[in-house]
Amino acid sequence: MKPWVFLATMLIENLLVGGFALLYPRIVRKGLLFGVYVGEARSESEEAEAITRGWNRGIVALLAVCVLLGGILSFATPDPYAAVVPVHLQIVVFLGLYLRAYFRARALAPPGPPPPAVAPLSATPATSALLPALTLAVSVACGAFAVAYTWAHYSELPGTVPTHFGASGEPDAFRPKSVSSVMLLPVLVLVIGTFLGGMSWLTAHAKRVLRRSAEETSLAAQLRFRAAVTRFLCGISLVAVGMLTLISVVSVRVGLGLSLRLPPAVNVLGILVAVYAVGGAIYLALRYGQGGARLEKARADTPLTDGLADNRHWVLGMFYVNRDDPSFLVERRFGIGYTLNFGNWKAVTVVLGFVALVLVLTAVAALVS
Repeated sequence: MKPWVFLATMLIENLLVGGFALLYPRIVRKGLLFGVYVGEARSESEEAEAITRGWNRGIVALLAVCVLLGGILSFATPDPYAAVVPVHLQIVVFLGLYLRAYFRARALAPPGPPPPAVAPLSATPATSALLPALTLAVSVACGAFAVAYTWAHYSELPGTVPTHFGASGEPDAFRPKSVSSVMLLPVLVLVIGTFLGGMSWLTAHAKRVLRRSAEETSLAAQLRFRAAVTRFLCGISLVAVGMLTLISVVSVRVGLGLSLRLPPAVNVLGILVAVYAVGGAIYLALRYGQGGARLEKARADTPLTDGLADNRHWVLGMFYVNRDDPSFLVERRFGIGYTLNFGNWKAVTVVLGFVALVLVLTAVAALVS
C-alpha cells in the first residue's frame, strides 16, 4: 500500500469516527447520558457537562494519537495489514472512554422505577410498511434470481472458475469447479438480501418511546425519525443487494467466457453504497438527532418513559434485555437508530441464526478462494 493511500485512509476513517463521537453528546435525547437515563434536569447539570467534557478530550486525544501512528506506519512499512493497527487501537480506547463515561453517568441515575409508559392521546395512522415490504420482496427476489441463474448454468461452467476479482474487475483468483465454489456467492446474496430487507421491515415497526406531558409532539418526532431510518435502510438494502446480484451474475458470465471482467457499474455501486451510508448517517444525526431528539423539543417537565428510561433493563447502556417486552427492535440509548431486544428469544434466535450462517459461508469462502 502506498504511503499516501495509507495516510489518506487513516485521516478519513478518523474524521468520520471522531466526528460522530464528538457529535453524539449534541444530538442525544434529553435525559440520557452515555447510555444512562439520568433525568432531564440532571442531563444538563454541571456533573453531566463534566462527563461530556472528559469524553470530548479523550476522543480528541485518541484521534491525534491514531493519526500520528498512522503517519508513522504509512512510511515505516509497506505491509497493508499495518493499517489495522490504528483501527484496533481506536476501537479499544473508544470502548474504554465510553465505559468510563457510562460508569460516571451511573452515579447520576435517579433512584426508583422510571416514569410509566404513556400512549398518544389520539389515534394515529399505522406506519406504512409498503417501502420496507417492497424492499424485502426485491431483496429476496434478487437473491433467488442469483441462485437460480447460477444453478441453471452450473453444468456449462468449465473445470476452473473465477472466485475473486481485482480492482480492475478482472478475475485474479480461480478454483476448481464445485458446488461450494460456484454457489457460495449467490447463496450469500440471498442470505444478506433477506436479512437487510427483513431489518428494514422490522425498523418500520420498531418500538416508540414517548415523553410524558408531550405525547403528541414526541409521537410526531418518533414517527418522522422512524420513517427516515426506514427509508435509509431500504436504500442501502436495495443498492447493496443490486450490486451483489450483479457481481454474482457477471461472475458466472466470466466463467462461461461471455464477459471478460466485472462492469464499471460494480465500482460505481460500491462507491454509491459508501457515500449513501455515510451521508445518510450524517443527515439523520443532524436533521433528526437520536430518536428524533431535534424535533421533540423536550423540557425538564417532559420526562422519557418506559424501557428507554428504565436503567434496570440496559446492560452497559448498549444492550436492552427485557423478557416482558415483545418488541424485536427498540431505540438505542447510545448511538442513532435501533437495537435488538436481547430479552426476546425470537429476536435473538433470528439474529444468531443469521450470524451463524454468514460465519459458515465466510469460512467456506476462505477455503475456496
